[in-house]
Amino acid sequence: MGEPERELRAEAIRGRLESLRGRDLRDAEVDAEVRQLLAVGEAAIPVLLEQFTQEDETLLAVTTQALKAWGEPRPVEPLIALLRDPAVGDLAKALILTVLEKYGLDVNDTELLGLGIDLEEYRVGSLGNGDDGVQDE
Repeated sequence: MGEPERELRAEAIRGRLESLRGRDLRDAEVDAEVRQLLAVGEAAIPVLLEQFTQEDETLLAVTTQALKAWGEPRPVEPLIALLRDPAVGDLAKALILTVLEKYGLDVNDTELLGLGIDLEEYRVGSLGNGDDGVQDE
């Protein structure tokens, strides 16, 4: 498939997904959409990944179910990158974790999430916690 054909296919997928925005789909309807996306094949992956920057619950549901059912190649690295993207909301990140878990990744691994907590941000007011010995009264 050439680049122009791939872009036309991506636009068709975007249009189809956009038609679902805000709709309250039954499980059977979500399943039908997932089957269509899987039939498109690898060309659907970039468009599906884009949906995680949206706040629409219907689009997130269809995207999540499609990626959970995806064969090879699985888009693990792009999903991990989305976890670190500040443009991706909490619901989308939680759904991404369910996809990664389905792929067999340990979603409780803090290294996977790239989490770091700056304890200096949390001053509790007891001795020895980095607040120079100042106690709350």
